[in-house]
Amino acid sequence: MKPLLWSALALTLTALPLAAQPGAGRPGRIAQALNLSDAQRTKIRTIREKHRPELRIRRDAARQAQAALRTALREAATPDAQLRALHDKASAARFEWMLARRTARTEVRAVLTPEQRERAAELRGMARGQRWERTGRPAR
Repeated sequence: MKPLLWSALALTLTALPLAAQPGAGRPGRIAQALNLSDAQRTKIRTIREKHRPELRIRRDAARQAQAALRTALREAATPDAQLRALHDKASAARFEWMLARRTARTEVRAVLTPEQRERAAELRGMARGQRWERTGRPAR
């Protein structure tokens, strides 16, 4: 076998144990890995539905502001002051999105038991590691 094929095979075999971990992947599997009760699932679903519209609005605003900044950066004639204003707007929009996500996450975390919070942190760490391996950059 060629060395490249061996490398790919070795990488696949080392990634299998991580992919087989409970909670890796779909949200339903995470709920299963955390052993959420039906009441917890219902509360979390309600929290997510409550925050979904605001998160969508904040995400779209951040994306639009970032796109406007990228477009202006491509234009050599764009004055620095305008670029600075667009950067500030994009940064503020992203920060507002982050705050909204943090609020929703805090409400969800309050529904979990201390053991579930610890397990969720472990799963997040595994997911970050998997993203790093897959994309070569850390999770946000």
